[in-house]
This record gives sequence, C-alpha cells and structure tokens, in this order.
Amino acid sequence: MIQDDFSVLEPIIEHLKLHLKDQTVGSYLLSSPIATVLVHLGTCCFKMGATQYKDLVDAAIITFIANAEVNEPKADEIATQITEYITNKKIKLLDVIVALKENLTSEEDSKREKALHCLSCVLSKLHPDQLLRNEISVIFNFYKSKFDDDVLMKSTLDGMNSLMGMKYISVTEITALLELLKDEYDAGKFLAATRFFPFQILETMFRTSKDKIVGTPTLNNLFIATFIQIATGEKDPKNLLISFKLNKIVTQEFENVEEFKEPLFDILFAYFPITFKPPKNDPYKISNSDLKLALRSALSSSSIFAHDVFSNLIDKMSASSPNVKNDTLLTMKACIDSYGGRHCVESWLPLWTSLKFELIHNSEGTESSMLNPVTNEVVNAKKSVQSNYQVALDVMKSLAFELEAFDDDEFEKFFYHVFEELKPNFTYDKDLKQSCNILASIASANLITFNKVITETLPLFLENTSEIPKLKLLLMNLSFFLDAYVNVFGETKKETLGQVIVPDNKMFEYKDEILMILGMGLTGNSKLEVTVRTLSVIQFTKMIKMVGYLSRDEISLIVQYMTETILTDSNKNIYYACLEGLKVISDFYEDIVFEISLKRMLDLLPNNASEFIHFTDDEVIPIERILKIILDFTTSRHILVQESIIYLCSKLSVVSKIGSSNDYCFLLLSTLYSLFENNVSLITEEDADFIKSTVEPDLLKIMITDAPIATDDHNLSLLSNVLFFMNLKASISTHQEELNRYNGIFIDEFQILEKPSRFTLPYTKILCGLDKNIKFESAQEVLQMTINLLKKNGLIQSRFENVGYLELLMVLSNKWLSEDVVEQFFDYSDKSIINLEIMTWLGRGLVMKNSKFSTKILENFIKFLSDEQVGPFVAKLFEVFVIDINSLQKFKGINWNNNVKLLYKQKFFGDIFQILVDSYKQTTVLTVKCNYLTALSLVLKHTPSTLVEPFMNDLLPLLLQALEMPNAEVRVSSLGTLKDTAEKFHQLVTDNVNTLVPILLKLVLPEKYNTISVRLLSLQLLELLTTTVPINYCEEFKADVINGLLKPLSDKKRIVRKQCIDTRQAYFELGQVPFE
Repeated sequence: MIQDDFSVLEPIIEHLKLHLKDQTVGSYLLSSPIATVLVHLGTCCFKMGATQYKDLVDAAIITFIANAEVNEPKADEIATQITEYITNKKIKLLDVIVALKENLTSEEDSKREKALHCLSCVLSKLHPDQLLRNEISVIFNFYKSKFDDDVLMKSTLDGMNSLMGMKYISVTEITALLELLKDEYDAGKFLAATRFFPFQILETMFRTSKDKIVGTPTLNNLFIATFIQIATGEKDPKNLLISFKLNKIVTQEFENVEEFKEPLFDILFAYFPITFKPPKNDPYKISNSDLKLALRSALSSSSIFAHDVFSNLIDKMSASSPNVKNDTLLTMKACIDSYGGRHCVESWLPLWTSLKFELIHNSEGTESSMLNPVTNEVVNAKKSVQSNYQVALDVMKSLAFELEAFDDDEFEKFFYHVFEELKPNFTYDKDLKQSCNILASIASANLITFNKVITETLPLFLENTSEIPKLKLLLMNLSFFLDAYVNVFGETKKETLGQVIVPDNKMFEYKDEILMILGMGLTGNSKLEVTVRTLSVIQFTKMIKMVGYLSRDEISLIVQYMTETILTDSNKNIYYACLEGLKVISDFYEDIVFEISLKRMLDLLPNNASEFIHFTDDEVIPIERILKIILDFTTSRHILVQESIIYLCSKLSVVSKIGSSNDYCFLLLSTLYSLFENNVSLITEEDADFIKSTVEPDLLKIMITDAPIATDDHNLSLLSNVLFFMNLKASISTHQEELNRYNGIFIDEFQILEKPSRFTLPYTKILCGLDKNIKFESAQEVLQMTINLLKKNGLIQSRFENVGYLELLMVLSNKWLSEDVVEQFFDYSDKSIINLEIMTWLGRGLVMKNSKFSTKILENFIKFLSDEQVGPFVAKLFEVFVIDINSLQKFKGINWNNNVKLLYKQKFFGDIFQILVDSYKQTTVLTVKCNYLTALSLVLKHTPSTLVEPFMNDLLPLLLQALEMPNAEVRVSSLGTLKDTAEKFHQLVTDNVNTLVPILLKLVLPEKYNTISVRLLSLQLLELLTTTVPINYCEEFKADVINGLLKPLSDKKRIVRKQCIDTRQAYFELGQVPFE
C-alpha cells in the first residue's frame, strides 16, 4: 500500500531504473508491465516534491527511448504522463531537457534522435498557454541549435511546429524560423515524412499568428518566400495536398502577392495535370481526385493567376488524353467562376476558339438516346465523371454568366461573336445540333442571357414544316432551349406548385407556336413516323417540367394528346414515351390526369367483351391494352390507384352478369389484384376502409350469384386475393368485428363447414388479412369440422374446394391455435392420401412459425419417403412446405397479419438437406431414391439460390442423377438449379461437365418426360456452358453438341427451335475472335 510518505516509493523507482538501464530493447524494456507501473506510479504520486518527480521522469524517459520507433503507442503514453507532470507544475519542461542531456549529446545518432523525439512529443501535448515567453525563447534557441544536425531534423521541425502553436510565441521567433527554413533548410536531403513538417509549421504560423505576419510587410514577404522555397520540387502526395492548401491561403489572405505571382503559379501548374495513382495499401488514402480538387481550388483561388492560367489551360486543350481534357475543362470552369467577368474580357476569345473544336466535333447524344429519355437519364446519373462535351458547355455557360454580370457590352461582344460564327449552320443544317446546344448553354446562364439567345435563335429554326427531316431536327434542337428554361427558372415541384412566379421572358412569346408544332408533330403525321411522334411526346413532357410555363388548360391538352396516342399507337418507343409523360404529369397534376386520361380510359371499357372499343372511326382498341395502360401509369399515384380500383370493381359487377364473360372478368380481376399488390405501401387505412365500404358488398354479391366468378377457379381465386388485400390494409380496430361478421356470412349463412363449398377459399384469404391478435374463440372447432369434412370419403370432388379447406387448416394453425393443440391432430399411423395432405398443410402452418414441433413433423415426413406405397405422393407434398403463397408473405410495415418467420425457409432447408442426401445414398431401391430426389428438387424449386450455395458440393451429384429420373418436374427443378450453379460455381461445373453434357443431349429430344420446359432449359444450360466452362474443355465436346442438336432444330415448338439455333451458334463460334 502506497503511503503519503514518498520514501516508500524510492526503492521501487531505483529498482526500476536499474532494471531499465540493464535490459535490452528486445526483452524486459518493452514489456508492458514496466511501462504500466511507471504510469501508475506517476498517477498516484501527484503529492510528491520536485526532486522525487525528477527521479520518476528519469525512469520514464528511459522507457520512452526504449519504446521509440518500436512501440510508439506505449512511448506516446509515457510522453502523456510526463506532460501531466509539467501541466500540474511538478516539473518544468527545462527539467525534461536536462534529464535528456546525456542522450541529446550522445555520439550515437539513434540516441540523439530518440531523445529529441521524446522532447518534441512532450511539447506537442502541452496546452498552448502552458509556456511563458521566456521559456519559449530558451526552448526555441535550443531547437535552433539542433538545426544543423540532419539526423535530428524531423524531431527538430516537429518541436518547432509545436512552439509556433504556443500563445506567447513572438515575431522574433517566427522571423528566425522562417529565415532558417528559407536559407538553411535543404528539402532534398530528407524523406517525405520530414518534408511534411515545414508545411505544417507554416500552416500553424498562419493559424496562430496571422495578424502578426500579414500586418508586418517584411514578415509577410518572408513567409511567402519561405513557402515558395520549401514547396518547390515537392512530389509527395500528402505534402502536395498541404502545399496546395497553403498556396491558396497565401493568394487569398496575404499582402503584396502580385510580387510573387509567377513563382506561386509555377509551383502549382508544374503539377497540372495530376497523373498520380495511389499505391496499394496507402496509409493516407489520398486519391487522384483529392489532388485534382486541391490543385484546382488553388489555381482558381486568386485572379492574379488569370492570364497565366487561361493561356496554359488553352494549351492543354490540345492534349489527346480525354482525362487531361476533362481536368482542363473543369479547372477552366472553376477559374472563370472564381475570377469573374473582369478577368475573362481578354481571354474569352481564345477560350471560345479552344472550346469550339471540342464542342463542334465531339457532341454527345444520338437520336436513339433522345428517343429513350428514361434510359438516357439513368445512364447519365450513373456517370461519376462529367463528359468533356458537357463540361465544355458548362464553361460556355460560366463565361456568359460572368461576362454579363461584369458588363452588358462585354457579354454582347462575346455572344454576337459566337452567334455569328454559328448562324450559317442554321442555313445549311450543318452541325446544327451542336450549334443549338452551345447557344442553349449560353441561354442557361440567367434571365438576360436567356432572353438574348431566345430572341436571336428561335426565329432561325422554329417554323412549322411538313418536311419530316426538318421537323425531326427542329424537335431535337428545341429540346436544348427547353432545358435552358429549366436551368434558369427552375423545375416544376409539387410542394411549390402554383407558388413560383416566373419573370416574363421571351420563351412565352413562342409558347403557342411550340404547342402547335408539337401537336402537329404528334397528330399530323403517319404512325410510321415514329421518331417525330416520339420526340413530340418527349418535348411535351419536358414542357410540363418547366415551372410556370403552361396553364392548366394547356396541360390538359397535352394529357389529351398523350392519352389518345398511347391508346392508338402500338409502337414500343411511343408507348413508353407517353407512359413516362403521363407519370410525370400525374406527379404534379394528378387531378387533371384523372379527369382527362384515366376517367376516359375507364369509360372506354365495354360492358360486354364482344363489343368493340371504337376510339375513332378507324381505331379499335383491345381491352387488354387499356387495362395494361391503367396498370402501368397509375402505380404509386394515390388518387389514380384508388379511383381505378373502385371503377374496375364497379365494371366487374356489370360484366360478371354476362354468362360468357369469364375471360373479361379474369382481365379485370388480374388488374385489380396487381393494383393492390403493387401499391400495398401506398394504400392507407383510410383508403382501404373507403374502398372496402364502397366495393366489398358488390364483390361478395357477384361472388355468390355470378357464374363467371363463382364457377371459374381462376376468377374466384383472384377475387379472394383482392378481398385479402382489402382486409389487410383496413383499420385494425375493425378486425375483431369483421371476423365475427365474416364467420356469420361464411360459416353460418354459406355453411362452408357442413358441406363442401367453393367459398372456403375467399373465407381463408380474408382470414389471412386479419390481425393475428384478435380473438377467434371457435378456431379449434372450425379446425375440427374442416378435418371432418375433408375426411368424408368422396364428399369433396373439386381440387379447388380441397385446396381451400387445406389452406384454411394452415391459416388456423399458424395464427390462432396453440402448437400443442395443433399437434394433437397429427396421426402419423394414418397414411391415407387425405390425412397426409391434412398433416402437410397443418405442418406448413407450424413450420412457418419455427414451431418446436417442426423437427418432429419433418422427420416423420422424411420417413414416409421410404414407403414405396405413399412415398411418391409424399415427395410431391414437400413442395407445399416452401411454395410461396401471396396471402402469407411479409409486407413492408405490416407484421401483425401472420406468424411467418423471415428465415423459415433457410431453417427448413438446413434441417432436411443432409437427411435427404444421406437417405438417398443409403437406399438401394430405385423408386425410393426417386422419392428423395423428387422431394429435394421440389424444395429447391422454391428456395433462394443463396441458401443453396453452402450445400453445392453434396448437391451437384444428386442433381445430375435427378436429370435421369422418370419425372418431368424433378428434371425441370434440377435443370433450374444447375443453371444457377453454372453461373456461380464455374469450377464445380467444369469438374463435372463430361457427365453433364451427354445427359443434356438426351434431354433435348422429345421423349415422355422431356417436356417443353425440360428441352428448353437443357438447351439454355448447354449454351451457358460456353461462357462458364474454359474453352479447352468446351472444345472436347463441341462436335458432339453441334451434331446432337440437329434433331431439336425441327422441334414442334418454335421457342425450342429458336433456342437450339442460338445454342448451336454459340458452339460454332467457340474460339473465334469477335469482330469489333
């Protein structure tokens, strides 16, 4: 125990000192216990006197020197402890110097260096106001005396940097150090790490003594001269970053910079363009981009560089490297933006001359890219580096902006010079696109430049014409000026709709003419003129985005144009252009789109599928087209989705009354289902309650009375899922009451538990959408009655009815019954078909919630596979455990509708895989082997490939054997898994390719178990092998494949024949070098 009397510690300290002196660096010295003891001794001894602390510091210094360059974190810890002694005034910094004297004057370089490193380390940790003026002076002179010792230079500069950060540093020390660095320091002698400190010293000086330096002319000039001296010839990336930063500080903050502008510019532009490539494992993580941005910022920091920068950048524009040009253009723009118009007056002409070649001869964007604006925008958004063409246009915009901001006359000189050079292109249609793009970039600068360009340019090409080539050019080039409007005045935004007041501008004068030209381009030309019609739609869409440009009546007219076009033109480009246009408009004007477009489309739907939809005298529109359009453009549009659902339900109520309307009802129900499924997150509880109260009574009515719904399996199934979505999104507070109501309708009124009923499936789907936490007191009774009904021999004839009851068992076991209650209904001794199905669906409900009985259920079902009587049937039942059922999936933001665990499939697959594989290997009975493979294949069919990956080595041999099993479904499942395997596990497939190819060549032939899917997948897999298996392997069986695919060339199915041609061609081309 340490007492107040320090005498108790003296022997400990002396003992430690003796040990530390006697030990080598590699052993005891570096052991953390010794250093830790010293640190803790220092912590507990703050009461000690100065003499005692000096002894402790002596020991600490020995430890620091031992750890320096070997264990820097420990050395740093020791330095921190010494600093605390100084901070708490137990010792002085001079005491540390005295303690280091022996090492500082040593003949050994390493001892001197480590000793000074220790002092600099301590100094760096002191508070800026810790040292008084006289102490700083003494310590500064001490460091100054070490300046001629090259070995100590790094630590000397480090210490001086810390001194420059002290509060009481004087002009005398600052001047002396600057002179030392300027006259005595030779950067060429030292490594990059040492060269970093002079830059850091200057940065510290500026931060702490800016006013003193800048306010003293001689010191101001000395600082700049010193910076130029140390920065010249620097090559290290880390040092260059701080050098560029200091250069910027000097040009922006210091006086008399003009005198030094040439050397300051030279030590910047000497590095342009940056070609640095970071080395691997760079500890500083400095990128090429970091250096480029820092250099660009420094070059553009002050207009004193204007003349030199512009002339040198113009020279760089002749570079052949696109990267150099890109850097040059971006730097040019940054300098123009920074210097302002005054400094561009003398340079705009040579700048324009250098830019003109880049802009006229290297344009971007083709007709095809303009015709696909959605794809084009996505591609452009992914580009991390702006194209040289676009940056050159941005430079023109910056020039226009800065010149106009400086002087109107100067801008007009610039503009008319450019305009007159480009004007002839409008007469001869030469380089017209590039010319319009250049002028539009000038227009994009501000209101004044916009009006000037529009006034002079639009009359040159904006004229209604019936000549298709001219009209096409007009539409393409008009786009640039519409973009310029958006750049100047902004884009339409929903939150500020109607609030933005756009200044009067020249584009308004041409609005009627533009609308007329676009309208004629869209409606006045043959449908064969796809380009003109598509461009018209694209420009209409762009006009919608122009804030404050169009009135509501004009927007309504555009919606009408697009609606008529999308309904009557089947061309893909035009369809997607109109679709995108309607989506854009509905983002801002959903009410207009509803009234003018959606309502009209919905009204076009006939009451009878046999009726033709005559849009115009010669235009007949198929029902499918209208429903597809509604589905495509209403997605994620709130009002449009709700109104579409309500109207389509109303239409369904009318259509279903007609006896032969099954197909039409199917189309309506499919659209309704998709509207719900695609917009689950969009539909609110209030929306769902309104929709439900509006349409559900009619839906339940037609479900019972109308044959196209009630008797059609597909339609009744779709309607059931629509009812599921309605209840899923309806207010949870109503679910208990709704359950009681539905029980009254389906159980009491329809008596679905007393006699087989097709309405069991709608009831089941409704239950899927209800809250699992509501009380279903009769759930066990319903389960028992359902099982009783299923087990009555021959009573349920329809498979549709059967599935409805089985799904009901699954929902009850998953949501409302305890696991123990459900488990009582499992009778593994009863191997009747219906009981096996009952146990499967009950088991599915438990497996999905990761029940404690899951393992027992699966073990018993795997045992059934070895039974030659029921095994084949049970193998197919394994698919039930993993097949996706939409009404039992997880929806974002909804966790109360079921007890399905997200990773249940992963657990299920992991539980059964190895058992099935082992069982397969152990049995010798072929039919039983087939059972195991069938079960596994059907499970794989619905299991994500990421879950299968860990099992591939064991799985692949089984998949190869499954391809020869007499079961089409097993073959399809195995082929699908093998395709995934071939794409991800190249080596594994390569090792087995000699076994796989002969089997595939058998599967491509039309035989009993080789269905269309089997033949098609086999051909696709054969083609895939040419890209995933090394060419030397493929060459071995190339001839066999080409000959083996002769017969499938005459397959009855066109899709198989086409794939056969593609596959053979892939093998013909093996080893050939493709044309560029």
